[in-house]
Amino acid sequence: MQPTAPGNARSCAISLRWCIIRCVTTAANDRRSRRFRLRIGLPAAALALAAAVAACGGTPSGSVSITGAAPAGSTPTPIPTIAAAPTPTPGIAIVPVPGVQLAAPGSAAAHLDATTAAALQTALSGFRSSGKYPGASAAVMFPDGSIWTGASGNAVQSPAVPLTTDTIMSVGSISKTFVSALVGRLVQAGTIGLDDPLSKYVPTFTDAAKITIRELLDHTSGIRDLFKVKTMNTAIMANKAATWTADKVLAGIGTQLYSPGSHYYYSNTDYVLLGKVIQKATGKSVSSLVRTDFLTPLGMTHTFLQTEEKVTGSEAHGYMRKGSNASNAAGKMIPFTSEVTAVGPAGAYVSTPSDLAVWANALYGGYVLDEATLASIVDISPTARFVGHALIFGSGYGLGFEEATVDGQTAWGHRGHLDGFWSAMEYLPAYHLSIVVLTNADWANPMTAASALAKAALG
Repeated sequence: MQPTAPGNARSCAISLRWCIIRCVTTAANDRRSRRFRLRIGLPAAALALAAAVAACGGTPSGSVSITGAAPAGSTPTPIPTIAAAPTPTPGIAIVPVPGVQLAAPGSAAAHLDATTAAALQTALSGFRSSGKYPGASAAVMFPDGSIWTGASGNAVQSPAVPLTTDTIMSVGSISKTFVSALVGRLVQAGTIGLDDPLSKYVPTFTDAAKITIRELLDHTSGIRDLFKVKTMNTAIMANKAATWTADKVLAGIGTQLYSPGSHYYYSNTDYVLLGKVIQKATGKSVSSLVRTDFLTPLGMTHTFLQTEEKVTGSEAHGYMRKGSNASNAAGKMIPFTSEVTAVGPAGAYVSTPSDLAVWANALYGGYVLDEATLASIVDISPTARFVGHALIFGSGYGLGFEEATVDGQTAWGHRGHLDGFWSAMEYLPAYHLSIVVLTNADWANPMTAASALAKAALG
């Protein structure tokens, strides 16, 4: 995300293809940010333009620049505002879904100001130093669309490379939220059915006729997790620079661990299979569909699926042991090539906190899926009967979705982990607040930081 140009605290963008209008205001005397997204026909373009001009007006005076508190001797990082999204791919528009009422708004409306920004940076720096993590970066997106970003520590320990808010990190299983949202889009279009058998798309996989797409999404398929197949995990770790394929991974999974629908069992293999399902159903790759449907319309320019896209930008190294300066980087991907290529769409995405804050707000705020599909994504009732029986985290799991608690508040999102990296992307539906924490330490607990940031943001 790029900061607003100095002296111009309001910005508007109009796409004449879809006439998408977005306005952001961060004037000191008007902290209310206005965000409009209208999808209308071309004959109404002149009216849309007039509405944008009326909403944005001229350049206000007294704009405020908010920066987080920085460690001594370092240069404070300006806090970016929401930048105008690029022109969407033809045929694609991210628009609010009317009437999303999945959570009642809270009584308190959080907003970003200099005091809040300082409190957020203090919380992040305290989290990193207390855990002796190499680095931690974070972003908080407020209900009015303003975003705070902060960073603390190093992206690389030796020789030291400072972590910045634009440093790219592995986000692990947060990748699953892109896959589940993409499946949701395909379900809305009638391309895929949640109760379709896996055999419709991947007929050669063991017991594919007994497994549904829904069971892959909510981890009730009973399929073994690729990282818990001992021979496979040993091979992945033995040659970290090696490249794996989805077909090689699936060929080594073996028989079902449980009967489909009888247990909750978190399995990365489920989402490797969903990648195959999506490609079979559409003839396109996961990365290309996620980019055209989500990343480009939302202006997420620092997010990449490593197995299918070239990553650009500075990257962090991952660290496995507290106090160690030896990174586990190997090959061309982070944390290392064998693990990334084996996990594929289940965990191969890399990103930055600000990109993921935009994503959390769009996905859980009703900009990506229709209300019925979003309700299915966040519905944890199908796995509720398995609470206490290997649920990985929080109170329940939906479709590529974890429900958790952050600072005593219900939170929607997902955590992510690959060796040397821990991350959390959380959305507080009662406050329309998005919180993202990325770390390059295997011993980190990003949910601790998320709670500290929520407390600072909500006051």
